[in-house]
Amino acid sequence: MTRPRFAEPRGFHLSLTLAAVLFAAPAWAQAPAPTPEPSPTPAPPGIDVTGFVDVYYGYNFNKVDPQLRTFDVQHNAFSLSLAEIAFTKLPTPESKVGFRVDLDFGKTADLVASFEPEDNGKEIYKHIEQAYGSLLTGKVQWDVGKWVTPIGAEVIESQDNWNYTRSVLFGYAIPFYHAGVRATINASPKVTLGAQLVNGWNNDSEINGNKTIGLSATLKPTDKVTWIGNYMFGKETPGSDDTRNLFDTTLTVAVSPKFSLMGNFDYGKESDVSWWGIAAYAKLQARPNWAVVGRYEYLDDTDGGFMTFGDKGQTFTLTSDHLIAGSLRARIEYRFDKTDHDFTFFDDDDLRKDSQSTITVGLVYTFGTKI
Repeated sequence: MTRPRFAEPRGFHLSLTLAAVLFAAPAWAQAPAPTPEPSPTPAPPGIDVTGFVDVYYGYNFNKVDPQLRTFDVQHNAFSLSLAEIAFTKLPTPESKVGFRVDLDFGKTADLVASFEPEDNGKEIYKHIEQAYGSLLTGKVQWDVGKWVTPIGAEVIESQDNWNYTRSVLFGYAIPFYHAGVRATINASPKVTLGAQLVNGWNNDSEINGNKTIGLSATLKPTDKVTWIGNYMFGKETPGSDDTRNLFDTTLTVAVSPKFSLMGNFDYGKESDVSWWGIAAYAKLQARPNWAVVGRYEYLDDTDGGFMTFGDKGQTFTLTSDHLIAGSLRARIEYRFDKTDHDFTFFDDDDLRKDSQSTITVGLVYTFGTKI
């Protein structure tokens, strides 16, 4: 007779399970809660370091150094125009204090500082294109120090312009830089307003005990249109109570992704002397690495030679702009300058002429990093 298998009592497995749970429960209750990972500390704002080296070769068909030029002032010579390094920390809502310092070396640094009074440390100031501290208070940014002028359609750095050579308006009708205090407010995404109280035109130190006031507005009604207006007034000539007034406006229109237009108008007046001019630009971005730019100027300096030539004149400029590789840019440019009267302004080997033609080749290498 077969012996029956042993039968486990009902509830045996359930009892073992309950015992295991009760035994382990205290261990679960005592297990520490996981520690949350700390939030990463925001990295402090970095300092942008940018710079460039700008060299050119120029040839004047009058076979003398070209006249009525701003920085391309040498004939039949390879020239170091400008080497610059800049350090910038922009103020932000999280870090409200900032600064900018631009250090310049080369012939252009000498020319920019050429109006600085001799006894005001010109040899030191000429190497400091800009140096100012910034403070952000709400929507207003305050800057104190020295900065390049907001006036005009062009700037000192050639790679930031449409052409290589500068217009007569940039070089002779407006200032290069100012020193003082300014405020800029972004009133809306489409409107920026600014005001500045400065020593004057192109002087790091005060020379006549008077201050100059500048007002500016930038409007961007659409992504394709930008209008900038500037007005500056103050007593600029030592020993004179006459006020110098300058109105400047620039309009830029991106007609299409490949074609843009720009216009610049300047009008200045001091006592009985006035000067004015208009510049028109057209830029065709024919390829991603190649653009063609034309510029035309009409100038009136007949009242007294504020722009140095004391006549009516015109300039025509055609620039071929090539991005060669990486950050190396080359510009090949033909320019023709003409005054209204014969034998009045431009020199050649033997006599004075009413025009000059030049060919200029400029090379600019740019670089940048963050520290």
